[in-house]
Amino acid sequence: MEILVGSQQMKQCDRNTIEHFGMPSLVLMERAALSVAEEIEAYLGKRRRASCLQEDGEAPWEEPGGGKESVLVVCGLGNNGGDGAAVGRMLWQRGYAVSVVMPPDLEKASQETGAQIKILENYGIPILHEIPGGEFQVVVDALFGIGLTRDLEGKYLEYVAAMNAKAGWKVAVDIPSGVHADTGKVMGAAFKADVTVTFAFAKSGLMLFPGAGCAGKVLVKDIGIDRHSFLQSPPQAYCVKEQDLRQIPRRRKDTNKGSYGKILVVAGRKNMAGAAFLSAKASYRTGAGLVKILTEESNRMILQQLLPEAILATYEMLDEEEEELNDVDSGLNASGAPKGEYVENLIPNLPQMLKWPSAITIGPGLGTGEEAKFLVESILKAASVPVVLDADALNILSDHLDWLKEAKPPVIVTPHLGEMARLTQTPIPDLKNQLLQAAQSFAEEYHVICILKDSRTVTALPTQEVYVNATGNNGMATAGSGDVLTGILAALIAQGMPPAKAAPIGVCLHGAAADWQVRQTGPHALMAQDILEGISPVLKKYFPFQSLTGES
Repeated sequence: MEILVGSQQMKQCDRNTIEHFGMPSLVLMERAALSVAEEIEAYLGKRRRASCLQEDGEAPWEEPGGGKESVLVVCGLGNNGGDGAAVGRMLWQRGYAVSVVMPPDLEKASQETGAQIKILENYGIPILHEIPGGEFQVVVDALFGIGLTRDLEGKYLEYVAAMNAKAGWKVAVDIPSGVHADTGKVMGAAFKADVTVTFAFAKSGLMLFPGAGCAGKVLVKDIGIDRHSFLQSPPQAYCVKEQDLRQIPRRRKDTNKGSYGKILVVAGRKNMAGAAFLSAKASYRTGAGLVKILTEESNRMILQQLLPEAILATYEMLDEEEEELNDVDSGLNASGAPKGEYVENLIPNLPQMLKWPSAITIGPGLGTGEEAKFLVESILKAASVPVVLDADALNILSDHLDWLKEAKPPVIVTPHLGEMARLTQTPIPDLKNQLLQAAQSFAEEYHVICILKDSRTVTALPTQEVYVNATGNNGMATAGSGDVLTGILAALIAQGMPPAKAAPIGVCLHGAAADWQVRQTGPHALMAQDILEGISPVLKKYFPFQSLTGES
C-alpha cells in the first residue's frame, strides 16, 4: 500500500530530513526539479519522435531541445516556486525555449526560492511577470505547493486561468495550485494538470475528488525523503491499489467448503429478493464456502432459482395493516402483547442460527420495519463473529446509535454519503469536504470500521488508520453496487482475513471488478450484476489456477 500524507505531515517530514538528518534544503529542491524536468523531457522526446517518424518506421535521432520546443513555467514565491525556477533553468540549459513567470514582488520569495532566482539571473534567464501570449508545448504550474489554505485571488487567480487556457501539455509540481492538499477541495479555482509530479509521498488531496480530477496522472518521485523521515510519527493514511489484492488468502490444496467459512446474509424483505441475491452471490464469487440467506418467506422461490447454491432460512413478515396497527408510543402491538414479542416468535431459532456463521451481513433490502429492527438489534447484541452493516441496517441505526456502542461483535459499517449524513446529522457537502476526517471520527467514536462510500471510498479503523481506495469508476453509481460490496467483505472475513484488512482490500476488489467490467459495458450501462461477474476475472488475474499436481 502506498503512503498518503497531508500537508502538516509532509512539512514535518521535510523538516526532519533537513534538521534531523542534515539534508540541505536546496539539495531536495534540485532533486525535485530534476524529476519534473526528466518527465517533461521524456514527454517532449516521445512527441518529437512521433512527429518525425520516417516512412520506414524509424525515427531519426535528434538533439534534445533541437526543435526549440517551448515551455512555460509559472512560479510562486514559496518553495514550490523555487522547484519551478529550477525546472525552468534545467530545461533552458538543455536547449529548450523556456519562459519563466513569477509575481513582481520577488523580494518576498522564500530563502531557497530567492537562491533559485539568483541562479536564473546569473545565467541570464529573464523572469517575466505576465504570462506571454501564444501557445507552448508544455505548461508547468509551480505557483503553490501543499501549504495553500485559502481561495486563489488576484494575480494568482489570473495566472491559473491563463495557464488553463493554454493548449499545451500541463504539468503540476507537487500538487495543482488551488487544490487543498488534505481534502482535495478546489479553493476557488485550480490548475487542470495532465500529470502531477509529486515528491516523496502522494498527498491525500491528489486522491480525493474534486482534487483528483485536477491532478491527472500522479507520479510519486523519490527526492531523498522516505519512511525514515517520519521519525516517531508513523504514517496513518494509505492508498490501496489493485496490486494489493495479492494480500487475499490463497486457497490451499487440501481443503473443503468448510475451510472457507460460512456466511449468514440477513437481507431482503418482501419484493427485495434482489439485494439478498447480490450480496450472497458476491460472497460465493469471492470464495466463501457456504452462504445461508435469512430472508422473508416470499423470496424463497426467487432465490432458489437465482442462487441454488445458497441455503435458505425464512420468516413471514406482518402484513402492512398489522404493522400500521402497532402502537409505537405505548410499546404494545395490536394484540396488547409487549412490542417486539411477535417478531421474536417469527424466528425462534435465531440465537442458535447466530452460532453457525463465520461472518454476518445484514441490511441489503431488509426494510426498516419491526422485524428488521429486531434483527439488527439482536445480531449486534448476540453475534460473536464480525458483522457487516449496510443499507437499511444503517438507516435503522441512525435512530439507535447506542446499539453500536453496545455491540458485542466486531462491526463494519458501509454508509454512502446520504446514510452517513443521517448517522451523523451532518450535511452531505460538509462530509464530502472532510471525507477522511468524517470516517475517522465515526470509527473512533463508535469503535467500528467505517467504510465511507464516495467517488473515492475511504476505510477508517478505530485505531485511526485510514485507507483511500484507488480502484473503481463512476459506473458504480447504480442500484445494488453496495450489496455486492457487503458480500465481498463477508467472504474475505470468512476466509480468515482480519476485518481491519478485509475492509480496505474488499473495497479494492469491489472497485477492481467494476473496472474490469466497465471496459465491456461502458460506465452508463454498468450494473451491479456486471460487478459480480467482474470478481472472477480479477481474482483469476492474481490467483491463476493450479492443479493438485502444480500445473497451471
